[in-house]
Amino acid sequence: MPIEQEQPSAKRLAGLPAWLAYSLLTILVWGAWGALSKVASANVDTNTNQIFFTVGLLPLIVAVLLKSKTLRAGQNRRAGIGWAFLTGILGGTGNLAFFQSLVIGGKAAIVIPATGLFPLVTVLLAAVFLHERLGNLQKVGVVLALAAIYLLSA
Repeated sequence: MPIEQEQPSAKRLAGLPAWLAYSLLTILVWGAWGALSKVASANVDTNTNQIFFTVGLLPLIVAVLLKSKTLRAGQNRRAGIGWAFLTGILGGTGNLAFFQSLVIGGKAAIVIPATGLFPLVTVLLAAVFLHERLGNLQKVGVVLALAAIYLLSA
């Protein structure tokens, strides 16, 4: 299977391809978020956690609204808004389950890596609904991720 080569005109950030820089930032920020979620769950219940998680998003929402020049652009805008809303419902429901797992005593060192394997669902849905194909190495990765869930929960 050929490895995709980076386009010469691809954007770079901090000397890295921009997509990689943002991916690494995501790992760093979400990792800190996970640890702080455990601290918060020791003092408040699941619903309060979700409420303040959502309130914490408000400054980011305002910043995005102020920065966005293309908020009204795009074809099939209504469909996009519907899908984005559904994405928010699914994300919020996942957050509630995540916070509940911490509130009832789950260890952050186990809950966060285990729930971090959520891309397995994405892989399966992409294969079934988007007809994306996995290479042999990626199939091995899925099997290893399933083994990781078993090992983390043991």
